[in-house]
Amino acid sequence: MKLLIGVGLALMLITFGCVSNAPNQSTGDVVQPDGTVVKPDGTMVKPDGTMIKPDGTMVKTDGTMVKPDGTMIKPDGTMIGPDGQVIEGDGETATTSGVEYVPFTKVAYDQAKSEGKTIFLEFYANWCPICKAQAPKLEEGLSNLNSDQLVAFRVNYKDNETDADETALAQKFNITYQHTHVVVDSSEKILLKSNEDWSTADVEAKLGAFS
Repeated sequence: MKLLIGVGLALMLITFGCVSNAPNQSTGDVVQPDGTVVKPDGTMVKPDGTMIKPDGTMVKTDGTMVKPDGTMIKPDGTMIGPDGQVIEGDGETATTSGVEYVPFTKVAYDQAKSEGKTIFLEFYANWCPICKAQAPKLEEGLSNLNSDQLVAFRVNYKDNETDADETALAQKFNITYQHTHVVVDSSEKILLKSNEDWSTADVEAKLGAFS
């Protein structure tokens, strides 16, 4: 009787000890002790959601794909080689250049300040013909600047797209007129303020001095 009980206990221990590595009867998945799920095709899904395919390709939770050679493909399609260089569509590497001119958000603005960036603000109204004529010159001029120290935001001013954060920003810098150009440092000290119509060359010269 004792022998039978001992054998029974041993079988129970073996059974429970192997549960974590036993395949799920309905899916064929195997759950490892650390919580990693191994799919029938060899794909592993880590507890944090990271997926590792059989060929070694890793897919992070934010959608970024990392190939076995270290090449990263971001969710927006940007490809970055193992050396950190951006890879263009033809497969050739190129260094990043140009200052991106983007719509203002308080989150991005605060981040730029925290990183010690110099910040260009263009106060823009979507009903203003001068603003619309100025926009392509700003975009072209900024795209010709090669700087990681300058960021550029288009701030809506007294139009139907202006939000509370943009209104507060205009008040902070005493903006009273659309198509006002402002450059501030990371402490929000005004370095330049102008209502002039800038050509592409003006943009490159005036903003280039801060890049």
